[in-house]
Amino acid sequence: MNPSGYTLNFVIPQGPTGPTGVTGPIGATGPANGLNAYGGKYNDNPQTLNIAIGTPTQIPLANSMPNLNTTYTPGNSITIAQAGNYEINYFSNVSAALGTTITLAVRSNGTNIPSTVVSRVLSVGVGSIYSGSVIVALPAGAVIDMAISALLAVGVTLGNGINASLTVKKIN
Repeated sequence: MNPSGYTLNFVIPQGPTGPTGVTGPIGATGPANGLNAYGGKYNDNPQTLNIAIGTPTQIPLANSMPNLNTTYTPGNSITIAQAGNYEINYFSNVSAALGTTITLAVRSNGTNIPSTVVSRVLSVGVGSIYSGSVIVALPAGAVIDMAISALLAVGVTLGNGINASLTVKKIN
């Protein structure tokens, strides 16, 4: 307060805006939205595969699903373009002409992925569904397919409708 008892209020006008400062560094790229790689193949053609004793036979997967950063060559397979952890989902509906043990596996570059190997004793003409979902680390260039094998030489039938499918999704 001043000696007269009055309060003085001064309004100082704002000056002009100063120049813009230097732009800072660009930050790290955030996480991508959606999946960075995926693909799938399936079969809907009923057919019989003749399996030799102990010799894996590739399951036909003639039809393609949408894909990103995967390819479908060689045939009946999915080739991975980017290394990473992938979720693999697989399915097949199989019946056998003889009672025997039938094994289905998803393979990476021709080698069974251990967590996908499923063996069952099938009765003559009784269908069995093989299916599963796993997460595995895959290198760039891995060729993923499904194969079936038997303890005896046997005809194995893939039935009507969708009788086999294989999908991959990169999760990191």
